[in-house]
Amino acid sequence: MDILAVLAAVLGVPVLLAGLWFWIARQHRRGSGRAAVGGMLGIADEIFRPETHQAHQIQKIQYELPAPAPAPKPRRTEPPA
Repeated sequence: MDILAVLAAVLGVPVLLAGLWFWIARQHRRGSGRAAVGGMLGIADEIFRPETHQAHQIQKIQYELPAPAPAPKPRRTEPPA
């Protein structure tokens, strides 16, 4: 009986993830945003590829940074007369 519970848990998790992935993909085809899929992939990157996750975080920060203000033009001063 215990082996059936373990087998159901082991096989149930991938089936649950596949169903969630299918549902999110179906929502995406209807025109809703891609944020949920990106969030799921971000979690996988954070766990299995931390360098990639860190690179994405840096890229996101750089994209959100405002452009530097232009430097002021130097004034022309006229020599005293």
